[in-house]
Amino acid sequence: MDSFDGIIEKRAGARVKKESPKVSVIIPNYNTAGYISETLDSVIGQTFKDYEIIVINDGAPDTLELKKVLENYWDDIIFFDKSRNEGTSATRNLAVKFARGEIISFLDADDIWQPSYLKEQIEFLEKNNYDMVYTDAELFGISNQTGKSLMAWNPQQGDVTRRMLIEGRCHILPSGTLIKKSVLQAVGGFDPNVKRTEDFDLWMRLVFSGIRIGYLRKNLFKFRLSPKSGSGDSLQRLERCTDIWHILKKKLPFTDEETAIINRHIEMGDAAVIRARGRYYINQKNWSAAQKAFREAKQKAKELKLPLKHRLKMSAVLFLLNVYPNLLLKLFRNLRADEVEYMPTTGSAGVSPADGIH
Repeated sequence: MDSFDGIIEKRAGARVKKESPKVSVIIPNYNTAGYISETLDSVIGQTFKDYEIIVINDGAPDTLELKKVLENYWDDIIFFDKSRNEGTSATRNLAVKFARGEIISFLDADDIWQPSYLKEQIEFLEKNNYDMVYTDAELFGISNQTGKSLMAWNPQQGDVTRRMLIEGRCHILPSGTLIKKSVLQAVGGFDPNVKRTEDFDLWMRLVFSGIRIGYLRKNLFKFRLSPKSGSGDSLQRLERCTDIWHILKKKLPFTDEETAIINRHIEMGDAAVIRARGRYYINQKNWSAAQKAFREAKQKAKELKLPLKHRLKMSAVLFLLNVYPNLLLKLFRNLRADEVEYMPTTGSAGVSPADGIH
């Protein structure tokens, strides 16, 4: 194998194919040692067998735990250990350079494939001459979301278009995708400068480059929801939804009509962040900061001409903040238990420490 700077350990198991496989499955690790055995078992249990598994450790704090878990899998995997943490994009790109398969399949180290995942995805890709395909997912990990699917965010079938991506009518997760290596390399892979939304950035660049992406409307993998996942806390998740549009507007030649849609996304995203900050302050019993946030949110709702019910809801929140703040807190924690799990810690990104916590 080629050598690359930053790799301090590499090994290939005894059962790894000597000849180049059809598919390279790339599994990056960063603090996922507690989940990766389930993920690897789901790959090894595939009905389609012409693949290699590349596990690449991104200089993670759980490296020792990871290697202990991998003791049961050394014969079946190719393993690379990076000396420093560089993020998901750089780690995946490096693994692609090592990959011998003509098709790349990304799999997060806490997600799980159904046994027929590779077989059905490859058949779908080849039958329709797609450059990339993706599939639906079943959610698990958070009690009231377990068993739900992403199909509501993927209402259409057929080729993915730039308009569908811009309007949010399809939702593509890396663990549910297969892509031709040549196509991936032609657009430069993931952009290491884009954090957390690196996948959406890639899908948009791919579509703009003219490749064909197909959606197999079938539930073929399980996507884990976890507050500890790399997707960030509740505020970071909302902020990244607006940040990525600012990034893409600088990169891609959107039409005026597309730009208008994007600008609306940004405005709505900024308003959602304000409301989320207000809920954060409620959870922290910072009543004055919460009132300030929801007053701003109410004004934003008026400017954006959101339905009256949204403004009435914010008026009700402001009333309870003034009169019965502890009742509001109780209601919030009961009705939005999942969001509370994902909330940032004091002083983290998106929350101003200067506001103080009372």
